[in-house]
Amino acid sequence: MLDPFSKLAEAGFSQQGGLITSGAEEEHWTPELIASLDWMRVAELVRAIAAHGGCELARSIVLEDGSVMFAMMEQPMTAHPQRALVKISAWNEWGAMPEAVIHFAQEVRTAQNARGVLIAPGGFTPAALMAAQEYRIEAVDAATLHQVLLTLPSERSDFFFNIATSGDYTTPTCPVCLQKLSKVESVTRTELPELREICESGLVADHVHARRVVVPTGTEITFLHAVRAQEIQIAGDVTGDFICEGPVTLLPGGTLTGTVAARSVNVEDGGELRGKFRILQGPPESFVTEIRRWQWSCRSVRTRPECQRVVFDPHGESKEC
Repeated sequence: MLDPFSKLAEAGFSQQGGLITSGAEEEHWTPELIASLDWMRVAELVRAIAAHGGCELARSIVLEDGSVMFAMMEQPMTAHPQRALVKISAWNEWGAMPEAVIHFAQEVRTAQNARGVLIAPGGFTPAALMAAQEYRIEAVDAATLHQVLLTLPSERSDFFFNIATSGDYTTPTCPVCLQKLSKVESVTRTELPELREICESGLVADHVHARRVVVPTGTEITFLHAVRAQEIQIAGDVTGDFICEGPVTLLPGGTLTGTVAARSVNVEDGGELRGKFRILQGPPESFVTEIRRWQWSCRSVRTRPECQRVVFDPHGESKEC
């Protein structure tokens, strides 16, 4: 396995004279803080560390997904300088999966005689670390960057900290227009299926929720979970618990064993209810589920057409409102 810290040192990401800490760094730089930074702040921080270490940097390429890539020359004044391709993961890939590592390895292969450094502040899954080892990609996360920052002289670390955390440093920037993104709420409405007809006999282990549930003649069914519907019509033999916001109808030959909670029960000639029944009280339950979520989106007055494609998920918190 590649040693990220030693490789960073070779690349100029840290000084090689040993740890130099004043104690102040431990009070402000933390892996959690680094992982919470805007992607642009992370990119600026990484470039600043590399430049401080003596690397020559090419310009950065910023993609719509918030990933940043740049080439650098390590130890440029020596007889054997080495090229490296550095990438900060996309915002929605802050924690890297194997696919992100493999994709970056393919990008590195297009560069001549360069090694790859993939920076995913949110960390790497075990499978992603295995992929990094297989493709000889250096995997750097927020904890690694934190250790590198602790090697810097205190005044340099303090300077980097003040720059990285000035103003709003956690809200992501739109990679198209470079304005801060906004929280945008969305409401997704899901409705139950109109009809659920169960024609095969046996155990039903899934949750049956539908506007209308029908059990035809000749079936013998046991429901392991409560059946919920607005209307239930039974012509076969069923066992279970049933909650119905409308009528339950037992057709000729239909039998129901278990419990029934419904607005009404209609047992036709030849039908049979073999269980407990109670009438539902109160307002009917809504069969429309609303899920409120939020994401980062560009709402800048200087927005461009490409900004509409920028949608970032929140880091470290639920998307549900």
